[in-house]
Amino acid sequence: MEDPLPRLMSLIPVTATAGRNRLSPYLQFMAMVQDMRRVFRRPRPEIGGERITEEWLKEQDDTVLLWAFRLKEDEILALLEALHMPEPIIVRGGSRFSALEALCLTLARFRSSGDLYELSAKYGRAESAISEVVNWTVSWVDERWGHLLNFDHEHLLSANNLQRYADAIHAAGAPLRGCWGFIDCTIRRICRPIKWQRQAYSGHKKYHALKFQAVMLPNGMFGHLFGGEPGRHNDNHLLAKSRLLDQCLIHTTREHVDEDLPYEEHYFQLFGDPAYGISPVLQSPFPGLHGRTEEETAWNNAMSKVRIEVEHGFGIVSRIFPFLDAGWKMQLFRSPVGTYYRTAVILVNGMNCLHPNQVSQRLNCPPPEITEYFHD
Repeated sequence: MEDPLPRLMSLIPVTATAGRNRLSPYLQFMAMVQDMRRVFRRPRPEIGGERITEEWLKEQDDTVLLWAFRLKEDEILALLEALHMPEPIIVRGGSRFSALEALCLTLARFRSSGDLYELSAKYGRAESAISEVVNWTVSWVDERWGHLLNFDHEHLLSANNLQRYADAIHAAGAPLRGCWGFIDCTIRRICRPIKWQRQAYSGHKKYHALKFQAVMLPNGMFGHLFGGEPGRHNDNHLLAKSRLLDQCLIHTTREHVDEDLPYEEHYFQLFGDPAYGISPVLQSPFPGLHGRTEEETAWNNAMSKVRIEVEHGFGIVSRIFPFLDAGWKMQLFRSPVGTYYRTAVILVNGMNCLHPNQVSQRLNCPPPEITEYFHD
């Protein structure tokens, strides 16, 4: 390969005439930097392809749409109708989008961890416009529908549904008869932030991260999501800050229970790992490796076989949207990093309503209709 240095040096605009002032060393250096950028600039595709419209959507095969957006045509339209996104959408840079185009570009962005130029070459939009509309969409969805990730005690977590969830979990092999969901935390890797680096650093994982607390239901839905919190905090910090147990004490009371039964029998319970401890609304495995009886060990094994579904739930989100695992793209203070994951969970819940995931199928507990899930 030809050495580019002589060419770069020849491009520096230094005059040789004695009657004119030479450039300062700093300006010479800056000129060389600019020339190096031109010589070594990564080739990028031009804006091309066709913009996303309803007519374009109808022309595409379902296999193409599933690959690009993870949804078929009718499922995209059903999700769009349920979200009630405004029309039109005008981003800060002045670009104008339909709600359908904004949703599809967001799904396409989450679908891949590649460069925005790939979407720009395919969907006829500048990469800056795509970035702006994706950030606008995730912020709007979280603001509009974020309440669904709190304790939705009137619909998804109503008393009747809690009983249905407990029955499904028990039928799947869990010894507990009142367990309605599984609680755990997930850590999402991010770039090293420009400030607050100590707060974001996870000593356990050895990288900077945000942490989320979630409750997975047997119908494959995330019934609760809290975060993101700085990665250095442990699970109990998120549990206390979310005040989830306080909400459980109010909304998970079991009906028609004999008053003479133990206090914990009056509530439905969550189940988590041993770090969470025990309360009337939260159960965990028997502790210790050598002090347990055979019955306690068998009980732990039976619960762990069902509890693994919460890990499957986290895996489903990452499998559907690989962009969320691209920690090198998660730049705190430059992008709504925490909102990316919250919005992704809302969209995954909506997708589960359209076609039940493996958690719902494994525990034989169908999710709600998408119009029932998205409610005010």
